This record gives sequence, C-alpha cells and structure tokens, in this order.
Amino acid sequence: MPAILPLMFPILFLIGLGFLAGRTGYATPAQIDGLAGFVVNFALPAIIFSTFTGQHLGETINLPFLAVYAGGSMIAFAVVFGVMRLVLRRPLTAAAIGALGGTGSNTGFIGFPVASLVIGAPAFVAMPLTMLVENILIIPLALTLAELGRNGGGSVAGLLGGTVRRLAAMPLIWAIFAGTALSFAEVPVPALLSTSVDLLGRASAPVALFVVGGVVASLNRGDVTADIGPVVIGKLVVHPLAVAGMLLVIPGVPAGLAACAIVFSSASMLTIYPVLARRYALETKAAAALIIATVAGLFTVSAVLATLLTRSDGAF
Repeated sequence: MPAILPLMFPILFLIGLGFLAGRTGYATPAQIDGLAGFVVNFALPAIIFSTFTGQHLGETINLPFLAVYAGGSMIAFAVVFGVMRLVLRRPLTAAAIGALGGTGSNTGFIGFPVASLVIGAPAFVAMPLTMLVENILIIPLALTLAELGRNGGGSVAGLLGGTVRRLAAMPLIWAIFAGTALSFAEVPVPALLSTSVDLLGRASAPVALFVVGGVVASLNRGDVTADIGPVVIGKLVVHPLAVAGMLLVIPGVPAGLAACAIVFSSASMLTIYPVLARRYALETKAAAALIIATVAGLFTVSAVLATLLTRSDGAF
C-alpha cells in the first residue's frame, strides 16, 4: 500500500475538493453539469487524440498482448453485463454502463504510474496498447449498447440508424478513430495544433475528478444500490483474473508486458466513468462505484503487486 498511496492521494484529494465545493454551494449543480459537458465534449476527446497521435502505434504493436488484454476485458465485460442484465434485471443501458465500469481501467493515472514504478520500461510499451483496447473496443462497445437501450422500440434498421447517428455526434468517438488512424498512418500533427490540443486535454483528469466529487455531494442513501457491487467486484477482481487467465491461454507475451497487463487490469475504473454515465442519468451510481473502487484499490492493487514481486523475485 505505501507504494500506491502517493498515486491515489491526488485523485482522492480532487474528488474531495469537488465534494466540498458541492456541499458548500461553491459549485452549483448547473456548474457541475457544465464542467461535465466540457470534459466529455472537449477535454476528453483532446487527450485521447493527443495520446494516440503522440505514439507510433504501428511500431509498438504486440499482438499477443493485445489479444490477452482484449480477451480478458471482453470476458469481464460479459460477466458484469450478464449479472446486471440477467441477474439484477437492469435495463440494457444500465447494464452497458455497469460493464464499462467493470472493465475500463484508470490506465493513465493509476495503472501506468504503478507499473512504471514497479516494472519499469515495459509499462511504456503496454500503456498505449492498453489504451487502444479501452478506446477502440470497450468504450465504443459500451456506448453503442447504451445508445441501443435508449432507442426503445422500433424496427431494427431504425434502432441501428438512431444509434449510429447519436454515436457519430459524439466528439469522443471522432477523437478515438481520428487519433488511431493518424497514429497508424504516421501522419504528423502540426506542432501548433498538437500543443493546443495537448493543453486542452490536460484539463480532462482534474476537472473530471472535481465533477465526480460534485456528483458525490448530491448522492442520497438510495443511490448506493446493488448495482454497484458487480461493477466494483468486476473491476477489481474479475477483470485482473480474466486477463491472468488469458495469459495462460495465449503464449508469446513477454514477462514484463504480462505483469503490466495484470497491473493495468487491477486498477480502479476510468476517472471519467461518472462523466460518461451522466449522459444516461447514471452518474450517481457511477460516482459511488468509482469512490469505493478507488479506496478498495489501495488494498487490491497492493496485493497484486506483492504477488507479482514474489513470483518474479523483483525482476521483470
């Protein structure tokens, strides 16, 4: 725990600051809504675009690692989605957002710092590959299912058409695919534009965490429901176990990258998880899940690190 506490503290501090602002009235619900819109429509697309265009993904691709992380993530996604939909009988949209929380890791602010501190150089290779899986597979899949749930009845063609139109209107989706395409094509982004987009993207994490705190300030006792359990357990337990299981099935992943895959998958959910859930009026449950997973992650990630270090004798 001592190794990751300094990494968790800024996250909890910013959430706490947003909580105090919400409770004292320094940040009104309308202001929190505005900040959430800024993150989803501007800052988050900017950081995704900037991250992908700043990497040469075509040169760092490790197919066995991608197969392991994508396979483990899809198993965890299916488990959480199935529990939410079939056991708890939640609507399609709620199940999709729950599965997103149980699968999308906080790669940038927990997974990568922890892995780079303990494992070293392999973390710099694993991070963009992990983000590729999250941004190309997990987030679009969850948002597509959530949008399908919003459509309600109608013909299949109308259902799919409405979903595609709403997804196409999201700057986040455009940023994911544009950034990935430019990275693989190795098309350089002009320096002035790159610097501006990068500057905008840096606001993503702190503002999102502040928004989470503001959302938590509006939580009622009734918002902490059975929905949160599968999401938190899925993220902290099912996801890393599924990734570890895939490592046993798919050979060819170097030891350092394999350790990174487990560390990344054991991190709590995406910082912007409640902000994405806000589009579907599920932000309070998402914020509660994020808080619980972040605090519990102090113990679970420490346990994962202890296990990895014991089995590798400290060498990757």
